[in-house]
Amino acid sequence: MTSAPTPNPDTADSSPSSSSLFYDTWLDYLLVALLAVEGVVGAWLGVLLAGRVDRSLADDVAAEFLADPEAASFPLSEPELADTLYTLLTWVSGALVGAGVLTVLVAVLFYRYRGDVRDRLADGRRPPRWHAPLLGGLLATALVFVPPAPQALGGAVAGYVSDRSATVDGALAGLVFGAPAYLLWLAVLAAAVVAGVPALAGIAAIAMALYLAFDVVLSAVGGLVGGLLS
Repeated sequence: MTSAPTPNPDTADSSPSSSSLFYDTWLDYLLVALLAVEGVVGAWLGVLLAGRVDRSLADDVAAEFLADPEAASFPLSEPELADTLYTLLTWVSGALVGAGVLTVLVAVLFYRYRGDVRDRLADGRRPPRWHAPLLGGLLATALVFVPPAPQALGGAVAGYVSDRSATVDGALAGLVFGAPAYLLWLAVLAAAVVAGVPALAGIAAIAMALYLAFDVVLSAVGGLVGGLLS
């Protein structure tokens, strides 16, 4: 007597018919185009900022700021403030260029990855485990300038296409969404450490943690809603 075959977890319940819209090629084209444009603009802004940053600019800004009587109790001297400003702007301009280039690279890799996903679906297999949060997070990144909360929208898409935990996949989409901004926050943190201003480093670390928590919570709520709608 032969036993019934064990279902393959990679193929069981793998039909994406309820969410086939999110596996269409037009969505890939839209995402890649928006991400590429955002990446190019971000890198361009970084290059512009790097071209304008010099020590004389930092000196002028520091002098003008400390000339205000209300800045009399500011803890940094004029040379220290100028050093901090110069270091901060240099690191941030580099982070903008890096984030822009990485965003364009991710867009290209994501387009190729989505082709592999459709091949899996055509073979009757599930999408990869991380496909839902990756799709939701990159969609939110592409629509970052669309109010009011692209994190929630990306989380909702992740939860809608998820075949596991919609809330968890929504929260993970929030992590993906915040990736470009992490470089900027890390640049501010590194600049503060290099400039020897621990208070600024602490503020940057706290702000980054709050930013991350905000993204994750909003995306998790979106994932929950998306799971209920699926």
